[in-house]
Amino acid sequence: MPKIAQGGCELDDAGRKLLALLVALLSAVKPGDKKTYISYKLVHDQLGLPSLGISCEESLRRQGLTALTTWTHDAGVPAITGVIIDTSAMAPEEDYFRLSGRSANDFSWWTSEIEKSKAFDWSDYLLPNLEIEPHTLSSPTLATAVEEANGAAWTVDELRSAVEAYLDMMAHDRAGKPYVKKQYYEKLAGKFNRTAKAFEYRMQNISYVLSLMGRDWLRGLKPAKNVGAQVAGQIEQLLAEAEGRQVAPIVAFEIAVRDEVKKKQLPVPTGSDSPQPFTSASTQYARDPEIKAWILQQAGGVCECCKKSAPFKAADGMPYLEVHHVRRLADQGSDQVSNAVAVCPNCHRELHYGAYSKQLVEQLYLSVERLVCE
Repeated sequence: MPKIAQGGCELDDAGRKLLALLVALLSAVKPGDKKTYISYKLVHDQLGLPSLGISCEESLRRQGLTALTTWTHDAGVPAITGVIIDTSAMAPEEDYFRLSGRSANDFSWWTSEIEKSKAFDWSDYLLPNLEIEPHTLSSPTLATAVEEANGAAWTVDELRSAVEAYLDMMAHDRAGKPYVKKQYYEKLAGKFNRTAKAFEYRMQNISYVLSLMGRDWLRGLKPAKNVGAQVAGQIEQLLAEAEGRQVAPIVAFEIAVRDEVKKKQLPVPTGSDSPQPFTSASTQYARDPEIKAWILQQAGGVCECCKKSAPFKAADGMPYLEVHHVRRLADQGSDQVSNAVAVCPNCHRELHYGAYSKQLVEQLYLSVERLVCE
């Protein structure tokens, strides 16, 4: 039987899941090298926890961290929760030392506990068949994600090279030319001081940025959202530069919104009674009005995606549908009837931003005879 109840303290389910996650991450942690330790936010996100506090640290305390730290002390096992740190202070919270019966900032003890945690056999303390959410241990391994998320900051050259490699793979994919993703990762790893897995994970971050931009992303590189707003904004700009386009930045804003939404019971914001205007340049594509008119006429007021009638009539009395380019113009799609459909606003947004947008595109190719895959 797992020794999950020991020293008069029984570990709750939240603590058990946190323990299982930390044990899985230990291989990426190097005692004394704080850059390889794990942030509160990353652990919180990987466990898929709801926000129960004003910070990830406070929320995590309420959902397993305090229980696990107390349990490790009472059970007489290494204080493994010390691998979780505040990345601005590069140290654990004060409760880590207090609940472990140590004076604040006992850093030599802290380092020794991490060493012991790595050497310790945790198998007796892990419950069999413990359910961890699927995204928690997704590919690439979470250990790699932690190593990269908390490691040295990525340089612009590294990000630019990753973006260029991503776009090159996408070009091969669209042209039907064979390519091997792993070879791209290994080539980048040879050029920079990072692992091939690190570049694979960064490619998934690029997919996430593209998804926030309403763009298509490369199949097999599922969007990974654990990327900071600043790096995501850099990726957005580098994508525009590599493609020779200008874009109005939106990604950092969207990530900030998502971070706020995760918090519990947001206070009513003050806002601004006079928002400041700003001017930005963006690349637009010349479209043929005859193409749009023909597509709308063929649709006859019915969405070609969900097959439902237009949700309302425009001011001129026409059924309101929008024309969507199945292969987006920003992705070098054509402005021809073989690449355009009339869709309702809901379907249009889902085709751009939905989790199942690729499946919707496949359905369109099957149901709309004039469409030709580009």
